[in-house]
Amino acid sequence: MDELEMIRRKKMLELMKKAGMIEAKPEGPKVVIEVITAPGCPYCPIAVQMAKELEKKYNGVAARELSVATPEGQRKAMEHNIMGTPTVLINNRVEFIGVPSFAEFERKVRTLLGLQ
Repeated sequence: MDELEMIRRKKMLELMKKAGMIEAKPEGPKVVIEVITAPGCPYCPIAVQMAKELEKKYNGVAARELSVATPEGQRKAMEHNIMGTPTVLINNRVEFIGVPSFAEFERKVRTLLGLQ
Protein backbone atom coordinates (compact mmCIF):
# COMPACT_ATOMS: atom_id res chain seq x y z
CA MET A 1 0.00 0.00 0.00
CA ASP A 2 1.51 3.31 -1.04
CA GLU A 3 1.42 6.51 0.96
CA LEU A 4 -1.41 8.05 -1.04
CA GLU A 5 -3.62 5.01 -0.41
CA MET A 6 -2.88 5.17 3.34
CA ILE A 7 -3.91 8.85 3.38
CA ARG A 8 -7.13 8.06 1.51
CA ARG A 9 -8.04 5.27 3.93
CA LYS A 10 -7.30 7.43 6.97
CA LYS A 11 -9.46 10.26 5.60
CA MET A 12 -12.27 7.82 4.77
CA LEU A 13 -12.20 6.45 8.35
CA GLU A 14 -12.37 9.98 9.76
CA LEU A 15 -15.38 10.82 7.59
CA MET A 16 -17.13 7.59 8.54
CA LYS A 17 -16.55 8.29 12.25
CA LYS A 18 -17.96 11.81 11.91
CA ALA A 19 -21.01 10.46 10.09
CA GLY A 20 -21.58 7.91 12.85
CA MET A 21 -21.11 4.98 10.49
CA ILE A 22 -18.42 3.46 12.69
CA GLU A 23 -17.66 3.88 16.34
CA ALA A 24 -14.48 5.76 17.28
CA LYS A 25 -12.14 3.75 19.46
CA PRO A 26 -10.83 5.42 22.59
CA GLU A 27 -7.32 6.70 22.03
CA GLY A 28 -6.02 5.45 25.34
CA PRO A 29 -5.82 6.79 28.86
CA LYS A 30 -6.41 10.49 29.35
CA VAL A 31 -4.36 10.56 32.55
CA VAL A 32 -1.09 8.63 32.85
CA ILE A 33 0.36 8.38 36.35
CA GLU A 34 3.96 7.26 36.76
CA VAL A 35 5.35 6.79 40.25
CA ILE A 36 9.15 6.92 40.36
CA THR A 37 10.32 4.64 43.16
CA ALA A 38 13.54 3.38 44.70
CA PRO A 39 14.30 0.00 46.28
CA GLY A 40 14.03 0.16 50.05
CA CYS A 41 12.02 3.40 50.07
CA PRO A 42 9.40 3.02 52.82
CA TYR A 43 7.04 5.63 51.30
CA CYS A 44 7.09 4.50 47.67
CA PRO A 45 4.60 1.61 48.11
CA ILE A 46 2.06 4.06 49.56
CA ALA A 47 2.28 6.35 46.51
CA VAL A 48 2.07 3.38 44.14
CA GLN A 49 -0.99 2.03 45.97
CA MET A 50 -2.75 5.38 45.77
CA ALA A 51 -2.04 5.60 42.02
CA LYS A 52 -3.41 2.07 41.51
CA GLU A 53 -6.55 2.94 43.48
CA LEU A 54 -7.17 5.96 41.25
CA GLU A 55 -6.63 3.76 38.19
CA LYS A 56 -9.33 1.38 39.44
CA LYS A 57 -11.70 4.17 40.45
CA TYR A 58 -11.66 6.23 37.23
CA ASN A 59 -11.91 5.30 33.57
CA GLY A 60 -9.20 6.89 31.47
CA VAL A 61 -6.49 6.60 34.12
CA ALA A 62 -3.40 4.42 33.75
CA ALA A 63 -0.90 4.02 36.58
CA ARG A 64 2.50 2.38 36.71
CA GLU A 65 5.58 2.19 38.85
CA LEU A 66 9.04 2.98 37.51
CA SER A 67 11.97 2.03 39.72
CA VAL A 68 15.22 3.96 39.51
CA ALA A 69 16.88 0.54 39.70
CA THR A 70 15.81 -0.06 36.06
CA PRO A 71 17.21 1.64 32.97
CA GLU A 72 13.78 3.08 32.09
CA GLY A 73 13.35 4.45 35.60
CA GLN A 74 16.84 5.96 35.57
CA ARG A 75 16.17 7.60 32.21
CA LYS A 76 12.88 9.06 33.42
CA ALA A 77 14.47 10.32 36.66
CA MET A 78 17.29 11.99 34.73
CA GLU A 79 14.88 13.46 32.19
CA HIS A 80 12.88 15.18 34.96
CA ASN A 81 15.83 15.89 37.28
CA ILE A 82 14.29 13.77 40.04
CA MET A 83 16.36 13.63 43.21
CA GLY A 84 13.92 12.05 45.66
CA THR A 85 11.40 9.25 45.78
CA PRO A 86 8.57 8.77 45.50
CA THR A 87 7.98 11.30 42.76
CA VAL A 88 4.63 11.28 40.98
CA LEU A 89 4.49 12.24 37.32
CA ILE A 90 1.10 12.89 35.78
CA ASN A 91 1.00 13.13 32.00
CA ASN A 92 4.80 13.37 32.01
CA ARG A 93 4.93 16.34 34.43
CA VAL A 94 6.25 16.25 37.99
CA GLU A 95 3.18 16.85 40.15
CA PHE A 96 4.20 15.55 43.59
CA ILE A 97 7.50 14.90 45.33
CA GLY A 98 6.91 12.63 48.29
CA VAL A 99 3.56 11.11 49.16
CA PRO A 100 0.65 13.50 48.57
CA SER A 101 -2.57 13.27 50.51
CA PHE A 102 -5.06 11.02 48.74
CA ALA A 103 -7.55 13.90 48.48
CA GLU A 104 -4.97 16.12 46.78
CA PHE A 105 -3.90 13.32 44.41
CA GLU A 106 -7.51 12.51 43.53
CA ARG A 107 -8.37 16.20 43.03
CA LYS A 108 -5.52 16.55 40.52
CA VAL A 109 -6.63 13.45 38.59
CA ARG A 110 -10.28 14.54 38.58
CA THR A 111 -9.28 17.95 37.24
CA LEU A 112 -7.31 16.40 34.40
CA LEU A 113 -10.23 14.12 33.60
CA GLY A 114 -12.49 17.16 33.44
CA LEU A 115 -14.63 16.02 36.38
CA GLN A 116 -14.22 19.16 38.51
